[in-house]
Amino acid sequence: MKQQKRIRQLFLAFVLFMVPTTMLVAQSDIDSIVELGNDLAKLEDYREADKTFDRALDIQQNYKPALEGKIKVLLMMDKLSKAEKIAEEAINQYSQDPTFYMFMGRVLIERERFEDALSYFSRTLAIADDSDSMLLNKVYVNMGAVYQKLGQTGKAMENYTQALSINRNNPNVFIYRGNLYYKRQNYNQALNDFQRVLALDPNNHVAQYNVGMCFFKQSKKRNACDAFHKACELGNTNACKMVISNCLRSSETQ
Repeated sequence: MKQQKRIRQLFLAFVLFMVPTTMLVAQSDIDSIVELGNDLAKLEDYREADKTFDRALDIQQNYKPALEGKIKVLLMMDKLSKAEKIAEEAINQYSQDPTFYMFMGRVLIERERFEDALSYFSRTLAIADDSDSMLLNKVYVNMGAVYQKLGQTGKAMENYTQALSINRNNPNVFIYRGNLYYKRQNYNQALNDFQRVLALDPNNHVAQYNVGMCFFKQSKKRNACDAFHKACELGNTNACKMVISNCLRSSETQ
């Protein structure tokens, strides 16, 4: 069924690409083009995704889903100037839409304009609907990242924890917070967060390696080596180095 749906989407996109932009296009057709752009982005074909979103914008200028998709793709392609310009234009067009303020904040993080990014995230929170949990979660995660880059680990921790209070199924947030706990030498709390990642994503080699490091810092060598072996099998090169340097002696003890 998924393959048939994909074929229909590609066929529809081909037909629409042949239609002059002056011809009236149904709303459902524009949405199908945007959906195709999102599919291409998931496949990491960012260049074609960008062209697809442009096609949607040619048909309906300032169409919000197409603008959102285009900004995301430009961020992935590291085309920050273009992403910032489109985000700014979108904010001018949709001044009460919190999504575009969030996107601008993300662009500014990549441009290392951290204080400006915080300003846009604060604006997002000010106008966002409290029921939009997905958006709020993203804002708190990004604010945590900004504070972490600024060295304000207390505020970073607060924002990561706030993000997790909204959505406890995002493994990346547990990794971010776990790293902060680790840097503070709170190895038990860090271990809890990294193990939570593995409960959500068992093949996450970064979390598996970090579990090993927490055990290693606690002098629980056998547990650490078990974790390093698993992480190495998952492709983590740092874990493989730890196995070679610390786990190959037959006399190892916990």
